[in-house]
Amino acid sequence: MPNGELILYILYWGTVCLIIAGGFWFAGKVASSLILKLGKKQTEQGLEIYHFLAHASKIAIYAVGLITVLGTMGIEVGPLIAGLGLSGFALGFALKDALANMLAGIMVFIYKPFKLGQVITIGVDTGKVKRINLRYTHLDTEEAEILIPNANLLTHNIIINKKIK
Repeated sequence: MPNGELILYILYWGTVCLIIAGGFWFAGKVASSLILKLGKKQTEQGLEIYHFLAHASKIAIYAVGLITVLGTMGIEVGPLIAGLGLSGFALGFALKDALANMLAGIMVFIYKPFKLGQVITIGVDTGKVKRINLRYTHLDTEEAEILIPNANLLTHNIIINKKIK
């Protein structure tokens, strides 16, 4: 291939790759902002989930875009995808407790078994629900603040204390 044709070939495929990368970058920004816009209607406690989902969706779209660009450039992406899958499996196994708490936190936000300010009992711990995040539910007692991992909320009975009139 003569030098002039090689330069045109590189410019053509370089431009194609830049357009693809720009499209995925734009799609990631749009998806993230749409998710955050949906989250604005939620309470401050529920907003944390939307921030997490917006960030995760943006990273996922960027990763797909990167793999698409690499494939367009002629790089074999099959082994890369297999390696990412194995890495994801190993990382998920190593972080299984943290992921369990996070997924349980999402379930707590979706099902809302109790509200902020209610007095609940989980196992031997009783306190007023002060804060709920993706990892812990914070109970406030007279003596201390108790952090209950959200995975415990799915495996233990939750007693919601009511005042009887």
